[in-house]
Amino acid sequence: MRFSLLGPIRAWLGDEELETGPPTQRALLAFLLVHAGQPVALSEIVDALWPDDPPRTAVNIIHRHIGMLRRLIEPDLPARASGSVLLRSSGGYRLNAGPDELDLLRFRDLHSAARAATGADAAALYAEAIGLWHGHVAADLPDNVRAHAAFAEVEREYLAALQEAAVLSPARMLSRLQQASAGHPLDEVLHARLIEALAASGYETEALQAYEAVRERLADELGIDPGAELRAAHSRVVHPQAASRNGRPTQLPADLAGFAGRATELAHAARVNTSAMTTVAIFGMAGVGKTTMAVRLAHEVAPEFPDGQLYVHLRGFDPGGQVTSSAAIRGFLEALGVPPNRMPGDLEAQAALYRSLLAGKRMLVVLDDARDTEHVRQLLPGTPGCMAIITSRSQLRGLVVRTGAMPVALDVLSSNEARDLLSQRLGAGRVAAEPVAVEEIIDHCGRLPLALAVVAARAATYPDVPLASIAAELHGSASLDALGDWEIDVRTVFSWSYHALNTQAARLFRLLGVHPGPDISVAAAASLAGLSLHQTMSLLDDLTHAHLVNELISGRYMFHDLLRTYAAELVDSAEAGPARERLLDHYLHSTVAATTLLFPFRERVPLSVPHAGAIITDLVDHNHAAEWLTEELAVLQVLPVMAAEAGFDGHAWRIPLTIERFLDRQGRWQEQVALQRAGLSSAERANDRYGVAQEHRALGFGLGRWRRYEEGVRHLTRAADLFAAEEDFDSQAHTYRNLAFLSNMQEHHDQALEHYRRARELYEITGNQNGQALLYNEVGWTYILQGDYEKALPECLLAIDLHRAIGNPNGEASAADSVGYALHHLDRNLEAIPYLEQALRIYQDIADRPTEADTLSHIGDARLALGDIEAARTAWQQALAILEEVGHSDAEEVRGKLQTLDTRAPA
Repeated sequence: MRFSLLGPIRAWLGDEELETGPPTQRALLAFLLVHAGQPVALSEIVDALWPDDPPRTAVNIIHRHIGMLRRLIEPDLPARASGSVLLRSSGGYRLNAGPDELDLLRFRDLHSAARAATGADAAALYAEAIGLWHGHVAADLPDNVRAHAAFAEVEREYLAALQEAAVLSPARMLSRLQQASAGHPLDEVLHARLIEALAASGYETEALQAYEAVRERLADELGIDPGAELRAAHSRVVHPQAASRNGRPTQLPADLAGFAGRATELAHAARVNTSAMTTVAIFGMAGVGKTTMAVRLAHEVAPEFPDGQLYVHLRGFDPGGQVTSSAAIRGFLEALGVPPNRMPGDLEAQAALYRSLLAGKRMLVVLDDARDTEHVRQLLPGTPGCMAIITSRSQLRGLVVRTGAMPVALDVLSSNEARDLLSQRLGAGRVAAEPVAVEEIIDHCGRLPLALAVVAARAATYPDVPLASIAAELHGSASLDALGDWEIDVRTVFSWSYHALNTQAARLFRLLGVHPGPDISVAAAASLAGLSLHQTMSLLDDLTHAHLVNELISGRYMFHDLLRTYAAELVDSAEAGPARERLLDHYLHSTVAATTLLFPFRERVPLSVPHAGAIITDLVDHNHAAEWLTEELAVLQVLPVMAAEAGFDGHAWRIPLTIERFLDRQGRWQEQVALQRAGLSSAERANDRYGVAQEHRALGFGLGRWRRYEEGVRHLTRAADLFAAEEDFDSQAHTYRNLAFLSNMQEHHDQALEHYRRARELYEITGNQNGQALLYNEVGWTYILQGDYEKALPECLLAIDLHRAIGNPNGEASAADSVGYALHHLDRNLEAIPYLEQALRIYQDIADRPTEADTLSHIGDARLALGDIEAARTAWQQALAILEEVGHSDAEEVRGKLQTLDTRAPA
């Protein structure tokens, strides 16, 4: 069976469309479908089908139509058989359907996946979700039935998805926005998205007319002026260049499902003056729902902050370690358009830049799970017009005193709020049917939202099990001592749910406590457990349904920190040790696989054979490798500390060394330096002479890239001495090349050439052709830096030939670009173009985006020198698009070239 609810109500049996019956039967089917998978009480059905004056025979009418629907849906069902689709349940009925059978559920799955995805993937998922709608939900029902809250909520889901989709693909959503805005003439956010879509489609005049129309309606009907969201959309149409220069981060998590209560606290927090610099500090015990409330409050006030929203989970009390203030600010700066290689070096300077970027903006900042006042002090905006929402287990008294933050204390839910939460998760009918059992469950959970959610998740998995049985199980659970400062015995609830798991799922839950966080992939979880990916996915589904882990985005899972603590307590050293080794082998060998695809000619880190249970991620190409490293970077940065603490010093220095080149290409030199320092300590502790030498080299180069030249040279010199003692001449030559690079950064070009001379002698000893080819190009580039372009050409041409002979396309492209650059500066631009285009083709083939942009910029220079202004403009526009996409610091230079073209006097 398949059903369609997003438009007229339709049903198919195989390929045959069925007649859904008279109006009351259609309305009954629609009401069961909108609650698919959930029990619906008879009283609810009566209220929905006859909202004004139900007949005395309403229940009999419902029973008759249920019988007719059963025969329609399962025509071969024997008489008096219960069937498998439409069932009696909790004093009412339940219609079972999945996402493949009901378009509403498919829409919700796609909407959830789109919110978790980014870029083109998110846009495609949103388009598919929106495309499922063919009119209003249950469009052929009478208006008084469609006005029911269940149908109205689905309509709101559509509007939310449409508005989110329009942010990513405004022009693509234009017709949908026009239809929706016509039905919601006073919805300011919806009309803001319409205005942006019209402008993005080239209809600037119509966009301005749309703004004036809604402005007049607001004034005439409500007596108000347009709000911040509408004003911002209007401003982006009037000043499009300013809008494109200033990123609009939208980092808020999705509003969490199952929100209950907190009306008083939300009303209190909503009274803040959003026109001033405002801070709301939400505090309370672990598991009390601070994040849920903060996200709900943030979504309610977000329209007041048109310049965007920043969010960070600080993990202040996570046993896996907290996110530092510096790391949080760096993330915010990246979201605001600051490339990693332009980040200030210390926290004070980072905070000053952050506050400067927010000056004059209306930005919402959510700081979730702070350790204390000091943890968030530098993360607070410094100017009026911004708002910060902070959550913490601490009361943050210092923040309240110093900044006048509004404190919002969260206690456990009231009994009524707890009952509402269970009703939302289990259905109002099921909760109403067993009031005594519900009260026992609420009492046993201490009215703590996290505990209630865990119990509700298990109860929802078994809809036919009486709540009285669940209450009895809870009552019979072995009570455990309170954990830390918990005011109720949450462990009992966790224990009850944990012991209900099958053996394999329980083992995986324990082992997940070993992972340092912040989240984990299926492959990493499989490595922890030593199981196949298929087995692990099934077990993770079990844990998700039990509400013991959450699927953060598709394929990545995370704990609440209380559950992480509980899991870590359960695992013993006998199973933790091998699991930790499998996990570390997964990350180390997968990282080597990724960096080998990205940098196939780099020196290889010596590795032992991976543990038999470790899953090595299968990466198909350059793009997949870069995506994997980006996705796992937060984990890779904390793994060395975990490895060192657990005694796996070999992994602790190899992982930083393996991702050195990737971090360097992204300009993440501060993270690079921190990781290599930790790696050096581990290599020294393991007395691994090769590791110590390599870490000195990597640390020295990272420090130099971060412009800490003196310290960088000390480490590089130490590395060269260690490699010489070991007669590792290739690594020694690599170190001299790093020293030469730092010399060139300081414009000590003669010194750089001396370092290159020593490196060349070493490569001649070893016969390392790739090293020699790289060195030819680097020497040629040094001559270019000196302005001696004629002397650079033979070196770079030799590099092209040698790289081509050994099959290193990246090196060949780099040398070809150098030749083209030198020829351009010799005013031999017709000769330069073929070399530059050769480099461009290779970079495009290997998907090396930043260097592709660099070469496009050089092509633009050469084209302009030949007088071909439009070709120069095209090349620079292509370069700028790439640099803005990857957040590269050279974007401003290319933008300046384009602006220079725009101001040239016409010939």
